[in-house]
Amino acid sequence: MPAATEPPKRRQPSQQRAQHTVQAILQAAVKLFAEREMRGQPEPTTEQIAALAGVSVGSLYQYFADRAAILRALIEQQRDAAMLALEAMLAERMAAMPATAGMPGKEAARAALRAYVQAYVLSFGGYDDHTRALARLAWRHDRDEDAVAALRMASERIGAQLQALGMGALRVPAPAQMFALTRALFGVVRAASLERSPLLGSPALEDELVRLCWGLLQREPEAG
Repeated sequence: MPAATEPPKRRQPSQQRAQHTVQAILQAAVKLFAEREMRGQPEPTTEQIAALAGVSVGSLYQYFADRAAILRALIEQQRDAAMLALEAMLAERMAAMPATAGMPGKEAARAALRAYVQAYVLSFGGYDDHTRALARLAWRHDRDEDAVAALRMASERIGAQLQALGMGALRVPAPAQMFALTRALFGVVRAASLERSPLLGSPALEDELVRLCWGLLQREPEAG
């Protein structure tokens, strides 16, 4: 009696192929969500995303349960990219600053805070129509549990970045100060983004954010 043969196994996509498909879907989603946000149109359907990504709707549903799942993944990706951009821009701006050795302590500290604020606004508010549309999309969906967790994580990283400035005129912020500072920055940039305010990215708003940071972080003079 011939040996029984096993039924053919369903072919599973390779990890590399799966990653390629997921990235194609997310790239298509970025393009469509941003374009429709800029035009004030309804959000794209999964069929439209799949068509632009060059995959079938069935393939899309192998990786994402629905459009909301795509949006969550997209927003998470955008938040991660914003944090990386913030860190990179801050490092670049700090490296490009004049040597602070000859600068008064307060002047050097304010220059460092300004570099930080500029990088923060660009990272989380956007710098052109496309990135600002994506920023609005992310801010609009910032009330779910994942977004709250992302806010806490980002706040911790922001606190570490501010402490790393190491300026003598700045004090290491206490937890309450750090909470107030990070929520204030998030709140102002979020409001300016969602309201499409012309103040977003303006020198006037930048000045006020620098004053806000300075008021919370400046080292108080020692009692004589």
